[in-house]
Amino acid sequence: MVVAIDGPAGVGKSSVAKMIAEKRGFLFLNSGNFYRAVTWKAFQDGVRPEDEEAITAVARGIRLEIRGGKLCIDGVSREEELHTDSIDAWVAKHSAIMPVRGEVNRRLREIAGTRDVVMEGRDITTVVFPDAQVKIYLDAKPEARGRRRFLQGTSGLSEEQTAAAIRERDEIDTNKKEGNLQRAADAVYMDTSDLTLNEVYERVLKLIPQTNITGRGYMAENENKLSESSQSPLQEELQEQYLKTLDDLEEGQLVESRVVEVGPENVFVDVGYKSEGKIPLVEFKTAPKIGDIVQVVLMKKENRAGELIVSKQKADEKLFWKQLKTCLQEHLPITGKVTKTIKGGFEVDLGFSISGFNPISKMDIHRVEEPEQYIGLESQFLVERIYNENRINIILSRRNWLEEETAKKREAFFANTQEGDDVEGTVKSFTSFGAFIDLGGFDGLLHINDMSWGHVTRPKDYVRKGQVIRLKVIRLDRENQKINLSLKHFEEDPWLHFEEHFAAGDVVRGKVTKLADFGAFIELAEGIEGLAHISEFSWVRRIKHPREILKAGDEVEAKILSYDLESGRISLGLKQVNPNPWDEISGKYPKGMRLTRKVKKITGSGAFIELEEGIDGFLHAEDLSWTRKIKNPGSVLKEGEDVEVIIIDVNPEERNIRLGVKQLSEDPWLSLKKAYPERSIIEGEITNITDFGIFVKVQGGIEGLIGKMNIAEHANDDADEAIKKFSAGDQIKAVVLELNPGKQKLSLSLREFQKKQQREELQKYIHDENSGSTFTLGDFLKDKDNA
Repeated sequence: MVVAIDGPAGVGKSSVAKMIAEKRGFLFLNSGNFYRAVTWKAFQDGVRPEDEEAITAVARGIRLEIRGGKLCIDGVSREEELHTDSIDAWVAKHSAIMPVRGEVNRRLREIAGTRDVVMEGRDITTVVFPDAQVKIYLDAKPEARGRRRFLQGTSGLSEEQTAAAIRERDEIDTNKKEGNLQRAADAVYMDTSDLTLNEVYERVLKLIPQTNITGRGYMAENENKLSESSQSPLQEELQEQYLKTLDDLEEGQLVESRVVEVGPENVFVDVGYKSEGKIPLVEFKTAPKIGDIVQVVLMKKENRAGELIVSKQKADEKLFWKQLKTCLQEHLPITGKVTKTIKGGFEVDLGFSISGFNPISKMDIHRVEEPEQYIGLESQFLVERIYNENRINIILSRRNWLEEETAKKREAFFANTQEGDDVEGTVKSFTSFGAFIDLGGFDGLLHINDMSWGHVTRPKDYVRKGQVIRLKVIRLDRENQKINLSLKHFEEDPWLHFEEHFAAGDVVRGKVTKLADFGAFIELAEGIEGLAHISEFSWVRRIKHPREILKAGDEVEAKILSYDLESGRISLGLKQVNPNPWDEISGKYPKGMRLTRKVKKITGSGAFIELEEGIDGFLHAEDLSWTRKIKNPGSVLKEGEDVEVIIIDVNPEERNIRLGVKQLSEDPWLSLKKAYPERSIIEGEITNITDFGIFVKVQGGIEGLIGKMNIAEHANDDADEAIKKFSAGDQIKAVVLELNPGKQKLSLSLREFQKKQQREELQKYIHDENSGSTFTLGDFLKDKDNA
């Protein structure tokens, strides 16, 4: 006998089929596991899951058999390994590949050819065994199926994510080119949304005949009838038997009905009675479709008009209170929506005009800072207690549900996960040292050093918040419940082969990956990055930020200065690729070389003159003029103007070139020294008269000073009165007392000049006397007085 059970994911097909098989001694065949086995084998063989030809090759080569009731793959039982998130993500797509379906169906028929079997799947009653003696279609709402799969604890997804995955699976199964999910016309339909597993089992068991009306003999007798009708006599008998039990229903009982007509105001349903029931359309949130299964309460089999009276509203209420009681007794969650804040907590709408109360302290795992954020939240809640004080009060706790779910998921994770396993998670938050990954209510750490084999500065450069990523578990601390994850371990460590390709001193090409204030990171090979510090960019330029000469994506040449394999660091230099211009600077700019260049920058002590790009010489203020003391270089120089200079000193070690302007001509002090030795007479123009003396400009623009004590003719004369005889611009003669070019000092004397003049006149008179003149000294003095 073949008992075929079809239906979408999560309706309990496998559980019911196993129970039936155990009760009747049949072999249980789960067609879904056969497809899961193909997907599992593909993953094990490293086959890309999107490669349909390769998947087909796996299906043709895999050896599938049943031993001891267990599905064996290539001789080894693997059923416990077939229900993972990664297999769930691909099995529907693989089962839609036509050649794969053909291989699996062939193997299923081979097994069923020699055994009594119970088989469940999605196209068992329509494609694999269309002539099965018993054909049943189990169904349930996606929310109910998601809840069941979630409570199994085999998935790391939340209940909402599980329900969404089931809807997606339904879409794929329904639209397959071959073997798509559909209900056979002769299959007994059963909605299990509000039924327990035992209730479904009992109903299905009643549909399976005893052995005296089954077996090959029965099939042989009815072979002609089977070919003439799409529904076997046995199937018609089972359907009639299922519906006949409705005659025994009592008023007030909850029954299952099927929509047969949808009118503008009413919905008509068939409950298997001789007349149809009528339900006001307003009792439905959304209008049903013909064929939909609806739970109703049989209010009255016949009223005076002979109508069957049923109520969907009463059924909904009855099912809700039944569910609420079950949730309280069996510590199961119930779905609700937070509608508003009230004193001490939140009001939660549970449906059917019934509300519960969730204390604010039990709304979330963390402290609730902004209660208004929870308004409109749909979630699961645990029913803590129900009591009656003038009205029924339902106390809920979302926090307890969250904590239990997190604990279950974490416990299942540590129980089923080993170091080296691949897992899927969502990027939750960032820190300076990495990112926390939500693995389903609990976190793992993706450290910054485990994001890439190369250097990582910002975690946000590799993952983004909310991103779903696959990671490898590299460390499990079961005692402290800590999980370390990695992205880079999906690839071989490139540093293992670094010295096979690189050495210190090599000039290599690389790509600038990112810039920092202190330098640039350059990728030499995939996963291998080095740092070129900003100080290693140029021999001559002062670079404030790498962006001045580089940008991300630039291809550059660099020299490997050093590396540390243990820490994964490489020091690179950009300037070392080219010769250091300072090594040849003395030959290029020798002392005494004259050249004209632009003033680059003026400072308080001088000016920088740009000799070439990156190489400046310094013109000190004291080297601007032999004669003037220039305190502000900006008074004689302007940035950007050309100036002629001479190289007066070059120091490559200190990277210093000294320039001069005054050195372009001879030192006027030395010329003056040669022309006017001490005690000689010099002529000049008074430029300034001060309290302490008179300044006189002489040859070469040099200023000398006649001190106050050297102005009056006689020592006893009043110096202040003597100064009054002179004015700026007067031409005067004086005697050189001191001329020091090194100190640029010129001291003059009017007194000495007058004395010198008197001595010369005296000598003249003495000379005249010797020549016979009768002129006496007294006459000389008298003439002086008259003068």
